[in-house]
Amino acid sequence: MEQNICFYCNNRLYQLTNGMVKCSSCAKKYSPLKLQRDIDVLDAFIESTTAKECAIKLNLSYQIVFNRYEHIRKLLIEHSYDYFEYKRDKLDEFEEYMYICKSKKKDYTNIIESQNFITFAYKDKVYNFLLPSLKRFQTKVDNGNSEIAHGNEFKKFMLTSHISKLKTIENTITKFWRFFEVFITPYKGVKSEYFLSYLKEAEFKFNYTKKEQKEILIHLWKNK
Repeated sequence: MEQNICFYCNNRLYQLTNGMVKCSSCAKKYSPLKLQRDIDVLDAFIESTTAKECAIKLNLSYQIVFNRYEHIRKLLIEHSYDYFEYKRDKLDEFEEYMYICKSKKKDYTNIIESQNFITFAYKDKVYNFLLPSLKRFQTKVDNGNSEIAHGNEFKKFMLTSHISKLKTIENTITKFWRFFEVFITPYKGVKSEYFLSYLKEAEFKFNYTKKEQKEILIHLWKNK
C-alpha cells in the first residue's frame, strides 16, 4: 500500500499531526495504521481464515474481526445481486439444492431444518437464490416438541417442488455444490439468519480467483 498516495482516489496525501492523513483531492481523512489492519483482515477473509484465527494472528479482538467479516459479507450480497441483475437474461441453467449439516443427515425428520436454494449458472459462474424455509411445515405438539405437520402436503411438496433445468449431468452447478459442501463443513452448522451470508461468500470464492476477489472487494470498499 503506497504511503503517500490516497487509497480512495490515488492522489497526493498530506500528513496530519494526529497520525492520520488527508487527501489533497477527495479530502478523505483516515488512519494508515487502521487501513492496513483492515487490509490484513480482508486478506485473511480471502484466505478463508476463521475470525478466531485471524484475531489471534493479527492480535485483534474477536469482535472487531467478526464485525469486519460481516461487513465484507454484506458487500458480497450486494455484489451478487448486481451480478444477477446484469446477467439474469443469460442464466440458462439452474437447479434446486437442499443443504443440511452432515451430522443431521441420518435422521429424515431433520430435513425440515435444511436450507434450500436455487443455483443458476452462466458459463463458469453461479448465482444462488435462497428459498423459503421448510419450517412452515413444522408445528408444535402437546409435549412441546416439534414435528412435521400436514404429512401428505409435505410429501407432495417434496416430490413436486424440485426446480431444474440442466444441459448435462456434470456442470458448473454441480461443481459449485461440491465446492460449497467443502467450504461450509468446517463451520459445523450455520444459523439460519447467517446462512445467506455464508452462501454468498462461497459463491464469490467459487466465481473468482483470489486476486480478482481482492480487486473486487477493495473496489466495493472504496465505493461504500
